[in-house]
Amino acid sequence: MYPILFQYKMISIGGYGVMLGLGFYLAFLLFERELKLRNIDPELAYKILLVAIPCGIIGSKVFHILEHWDEFLQYPMEMIFSGAGLSAYGGFLLAFIVSYFVIRKSGVSVLTIFDAASPAMALGYCFGRFGCHVAGDGCYGILIKPYHIMQFFGTSYPNGIVPTSQPVYPTPLFEVYFSFVVFGILMQLRRKEWPAGKLFFLYLILNGLPRFLVEFIRTNPEMILGLTQAQVIGFFLAITGAAGIILLHRTQTGNPASK
Repeated sequence: MYPILFQYKMISIGGYGVMLGLGFYLAFLLFERELKLRNIDPELAYKILLVAIPCGIIGSKVFHILEHWDEFLQYPMEMIFSGAGLSAYGGFLLAFIVSYFVIRKSGVSVLTIFDAASPAMALGYCFGRFGCHVAGDGCYGILIKPYHIMQFFGTSYPNGIVPTSQPVYPTPLFEVYFSFVVFGILMQLRRKEWPAGKLFFLYLILNGLPRFLVEFIRTNPEMILGLTQAQVIGFFLAITGAAGIILLHRTQTGNPASK
């Protein structure tokens, strides 16, 4: 693990930060390209990026604090300024909400922009999760017992930000794999003549379901009905995506001009 790649006096560059920055950059380039292909001013990508980065970081930290409130009450400053403890969904939701208003202000169709951004979001999420693995920031899975059938997955993070010398499920790598597959699927389907919003709603399903399942082998605390915060959000995203696709289908079939 490489939680710190470079350090000189007060300056330190972490593995997670590098991967997160690379993910943001590649996602931005892809998003900008998608806007150009749709004949939309790519300047909108810059405006969204300027709000998505800070909101993503703030939302990630806030949601992690809410998820571990008891720990926060004991060590508030440590949790706020720690390099560990970032909730991916927290960052996604806050950045999503603020970006929505930026898009509305631009006068462009919100669903069209979300469609264009869907492959980029999948790619960025992929790099962000790989950063979790590189830094060993504690978002790995539960302990794998000796001689367990899944023992070959066992990975330890002895030098991570949140170290463990025991073999655990490398759940960040599982999510990297799923995200890359989702990215490939979206890149292929984006070529289809679908109604605005359908690609984005599909992304919500493909993002929410894997996260809901992988949480069963994560160490996150339960929130409600035996589910973690990430599972509740992942389930909500998947349901929202399914409802959105059904609504689009009903709207199309109910329109005589589309028959």
